Amino acid sequence: MENVAMPYHGKINRPAIRIAVLVLLMLACTAGVVLAAAQGQSGPAAERAAPPENFAHYRDTGAGYAFDYPRALLPAEAQGNSDTRVLQGQGLSLRVSTTALGGRSLRALAMNALDDPSAASETRNTDGSVVLVQDEPGAERAVKAIALADERVAVMVVDGASEAVSDTILTSFVPVSAAAADPEKTDAEARYRNPELGFSIERPKGAQVSRDGDDSVSFKVLGPGNAAASEISDGFVLTVMRDHRAGIATLAEYAEAVRADGAPSADTRRVGDYEALHYSTQSEMGDTVSHWLYRVGEQRQYQVTATVSGDPGRYRRQIQTMLESLRFD
Repeated sequence: MENVAMPYHGKINRPAIRIAVLVLLMLACTAGVVLAAAQGQSGPAAERAAPPENFAHYRDTGAGYAFDYPRALLPAEAQGNSDTRVLQGQGLSLRVSTTALGGRSLRALAMNALDDPSAASETRNTDGSVVLVQDEPGAERAVKAIALADERVAVMVVDGASEAVSDTILTSFVPVSAAAADPEKTDAEARYRNPELGFSIERPKGAQVSRDGDDSVSFKVLGPGNAAASEISDGFVLTVMRDHRAGIATLAEYAEAVRADGAPSADTRRVGDYEALHYSTQSEMGDTVSHWLYRVGEQRQYQVTATVSGDPGRYRRQIQTMLESLRFD
């Protein structure tokens, strides 16, 4: 006898079906979260988040490193080592020094910066960097050593910072190339800050920033008439240089010491928040060079120059805006 399927005349239990569907959806979502987490762990590292608003960016292509730091910190004198940068304020101290690797490991160099190496409670090793944390009552210290070019190492020591602040500073401490430009890609904001030289300034969008030497920084702005991959022929370069010459008592005296023979006399101008002495010259290439001389306090002198290629009137406003934004720490 042939088997015939009999129709079902009972009632469908709809609440039970709804519950089963919800359970399946929850299981699927959980699986998706687990899968996403696994992919995130095995995938490339996420880009570093932008620093908090109360942080500024410091970049020294000459030394070969960059980092973010709390704006409240101010530059301090480094004792006996010209290769050391020190920032201090509000109970926090940040010190960065460079040295030759000399066959030593990054871990060994980081250990040397701890008062008690045996107290290193945390170690984070990655390619080219080592982080040690000494966390004892009254002795909180974090150290990061990073490998630089030419077998050199930079070591950062952070004292007195909270875990969150210390982690932000250490994470941002990275090597940089001296050949790389410093546009807005590398700084968190349009204002360039250099605690070592004691100044900050607003830069135009797209300006290329380079460290010319231990005491000067240049900002290059290319104009529409500048040929690609060529020397600047349309645009301007504004350079801020800190002058350490001794024996200068007044701004007028500084002008006499700086102006070359035959240069026109300097006239006094109010530029932004400061009084400056200004005069103009011509470069050997026929470019217009404007000079502004500043004296800050009893010991510090600065010379700012703007070398314009092409039509000087085209860039006058941009240069004036930069000068008005100049601040000395």
